[in-house]
Amino acid sequence: MFEHFFQHWINRKMTSPLMDHFMAGITNFSAWRPLIFLAVFLGLLFGNVRIRFMLLILALALGMTDGVIVHTIKHLVGRARPLQVEPGVRVVSLVPSSPQIATLFVHPQISFPQVPPLGTKIQGVSFPSSHAANIFVIATVLFLFYRRLGIGAFVIAFLVGYSRIYTGAHWPVDVIVGACIGISNGIFMTCLMNQIWRKWGEYFAPKLAKQYPDFDL
Repeated sequence: MFEHFFQHWINRKMTSPLMDHFMAGITNFSAWRPLIFLAVFLGLLFGNVRIRFMLLILALALGMTDGVIVHTIKHLVGRARPLQVEPGVRVVSLVPSSPQIATLFVHPQISFPQVPPLGTKIQGVSFPSSHAANIFVIATVLFLFYRRLGIGAFVIAFLVGYSRIYTGAHWPVDVIVGACIGISNGIFMTCLMNQIWRKWGEYFAPKLAKQYPDFDL
């Protein structure tokens, strides 16, 4: 009941044209993908060993979070999205374009999808939120390596999580659980890789292991 209340409040009450524009943009990973790829490329090309360690852990943590944990839970639970079962849900999305980044400065589309009759069983993939899990695992790993950068990343992560409710894609619990998964797996994967490096680093890269005995978290 409370979850429905907050979903309605965020998705239908706390809205404005400016918020529509901002939330549609920040929630769409496709629009930001070129900039993300560029940042990773520059980090690998010009970054120091610490940045490369971080990028490796990010890749592993994202693969585990999105490809294994969230994917498995989604298909086991099968929860429908708000836009699939709730009449009147505002769906806010960027106008389709290629590349998608080109529409960040165009006013988004607002739609109100029709839903099946009450009682219709729908197999969905709402729980947990992949967006929330992925962005929070990124924020967590960034924070563990670079505190100030990580704080900024957590602000972005919160906004992305909020946008998933605002745009009609998820229920609040989907986002909260997704965030918890992302934070937990980010901590776990970083600590695990640090321990592996401490124990086995000298066998794979003795000179590097001597210079960097751990990730200095």
